[in-house]
Amino acid sequence: METACSEDPAVPRPILSILAATGVATLALLLTLLDLLVEQGAGWLPGLAVDFFDRLILIGAAVVATLMVLRLAHLSDRTDRLELNVERAAREGKAWRAQSRRFLDGLSAAIERQFSDWDLTPAEADVAGLLLKGATLREIAVLRRTSEATTRQQAQSVYRKSGLASRAELSAYFLEDLFSISEMDVRPQSPDGIRFDA
Repeated sequence: METACSEDPAVPRPILSILAATGVATLALLLTLLDLLVEQGAGWLPGLAVDFFDRLILIGAAVVATLMVLRLAHLSDRTDRLELNVERAAREGKAWRAQSRRFLDGLSAAIERQFSDWDLTPAEADVAGLLLKGATLREIAVLRRTSEATTRQQAQSVYRKSGLASRAELSAYFLEDLFSISEMDVRPQSPDGIRFDA
């Protein structure tokens, strides 16, 4: 995938800015000088030299204008690429959220069924759900507007009814099937990082 913020090495930004500023300043200086010389009727300056300076100034202005147009075209292309990347990322994010929402809804339904199979009361199911989300007993008590002692008793009831011993076992009960053991590298590893085939 192309990096959206990559710079075009053919037109370095600092050099282009310096050239443009120098070109504009030189152009302004030469125009002012030419006007002064023509107004004062410098007889010592032949008309050919005035024409030469005039053409030189026009060429310089054309070069500066070309450089600026090239830079603007580069910025416009870059902006278009960035807009396309943002639109694509938004579409991909929306699709991923929709797909993950379906999976999470299925997981939530499976968890609720298991809570029902364990005969958890609605309060115990709330506590179990919050335990799975990683909330502490104190946080659960605050969220449910109960005492921490009540929350602790409900958590113990969840563990007793489920046959699990702790929050870690409760989490593992629902999450272990999300990660297939066959997909994980579980070969023994020596202290120096070399893996042994089983």
